[in-house]
Amino acid sequence: MNNFNIRDIENLSGIKAHTLRIWEQRYGIMSPERKEGSHRRYNAEDLKQILRISFLYQQGYKISKIAAMSPAEIKRLALEFSNKSSHEVFINQLMEASIDFDEAAFNEVFATLFTHMGLEKSMVHVIYPFLNYIGILWMTGNVIPAQEHFACTIIRNKILVTINDLPKPPLKTEKKIVLFCPPGEYHEIPLLLVQYMLKKRGVDNILFGVNTSPLWIRDYVSQQGASHIFFHLITNFTDKQPLDFIREIREVLPDIHIVASGPIYRDITTDISNTTILHSMQELLEFLNDDYFLSIT
Repeated sequence: MNNFNIRDIENLSGIKAHTLRIWEQRYGIMSPERKEGSHRRYNAEDLKQILRISFLYQQGYKISKIAAMSPAEIKRLALEFSNKSSHEVFINQLMEASIDFDEAAFNEVFATLFTHMGLEKSMVHVIYPFLNYIGILWMTGNVIPAQEHFACTIIRNKILVTINDLPKPPLKTEKKIVLFCPPGEYHEIPLLLVQYMLKKRGVDNILFGVNTSPLWIRDYVSQQGASHIFFHLITNFTDKQPLDFIREIREVLPDIHIVASGPIYRDITTDISNTTILHSMQELLEFLNDDYFLSIT
């Protein structure tokens, strides 16, 4: 736990492994432990330091200048960018707070984020990328489930409060979208973000939440009606092919417009009728802002 190899560090920091090795040899940037076979092993403090160094490097600081700084100076300089609304520094700070189970630090970052950006921009530019990063750590065994759950619970609670505080505008569309996580999927935060954006845009919606059977959605739609259903898949919960679940929904709900997103569908296309697959956060925003979706039918 909390031990990383150089490929993990490369994926998380954006700095190539070859470059990291040069920095270590030429500038003494890091001194990772060496395990069997002389493989480098980095701990949580190493990761946090490399994230700060990577951030300053991406801001234009020369590595030779960074190498001349003390760890305290590097941390102080990285924190100063918080006042400039830099997305990367917020992501790094959330990573640090999650690894350390530091709720106070996590809340402080959120307060600054909301002041600078509001919820929607914070989610798009910081929270969503952060969740992808911590997902990588969880999948590679470098954070324990408690650390991911710690971060996700705080984020979920803050989004719920913000949704509840958002004034409900008059409905601008006759479309209605049902939001749900299929059986076995427990990552609700993407759905909450979509619900927030729908409410802001005056689109009628209902949230069924996690681990929801399509049969329950069918029962609701048969009584209350809906134009769209939306689900977001992060994990392959049944080991089926990604399109199989869409086909199963189509059998249960032959006429509804299906909208699917999430990492499982990142490289998937389909010719299934009345189905939209969103491959990125940008495509999700374009869909929610499209005249078709927001117009009266």
